[in-house]
Amino acid sequence: MNSEESPHQPRQERSRATAERLLNATIRILDESGLDGAVIPRIAAVAKVAPASVYRRFADKEALLRAAFMHVLKQSNQANHQQLKTLILRDTLASTSKCLITLLFKQFQQHPHLFRALSHFIDADSNSEFANEARSIMSANVDVIVEILLMHRSEIAHGLPESALRFAVLNVTCSIETFTLDPRSLWHTEPSTSESELAESLVHSFVAYLTTSQAA
Repeated sequence: MNSEESPHQPRQERSRATAERLLNATIRILDESGLDGAVIPRIAAVAKVAPASVYRRFADKEALLRAAFMHVLKQSNQANHQQLKTLILRDTLASTSKCLITLLFKQFQQHPHLFRALSHFIDADSNSEFANEARSIMSANVDVIVEILLMHRSEIAHGLPESALRFAVLNVTCSIETFTLDPRSLWHTEPSTSESELAESLVHSFVAYLTTSQAA
């Protein structure tokens, strides 16, 4: 008997459990091997279901990938709401910024294949609704960071603190993403920049931008 078929489970419950296994298997493979490794036979094998089971729940591989990426993004957003403040908030803007930048480096380094896969899939996917929803969730993650950093509002000299924070967060995130995920980027040309050098410079520029008085 296939592992997805248990006579002790109602059909609807079995279907939900199978869909959950397929999503988890897809995410695991994307995290290990990126988009190239995410093929239906391998996903089905990791999920311990027959390949035909995939198509009973998802129209095609792209639909499964969309569901898997959306699952990851929503989990990330929920985790940020619950845990990010504890992870990065410190007594000063500089120390909080350092914790944020350290955390961003760690996240990109731990899941490079998954981040690359998500970026490439969004760019290539013909489903604009998925792309818009994915970007909306990523934007919401930035909102969470901005909300935390606004607790240092008294240190921020910029006339528009929320706008300035959003710009600063996007700037460091994109810099770290490029440095970590693209070995062909200009960050890695001679003389190359080390991670510690980049992290130190990003913290310095992040804080300097926010604490320098500018017209609103």
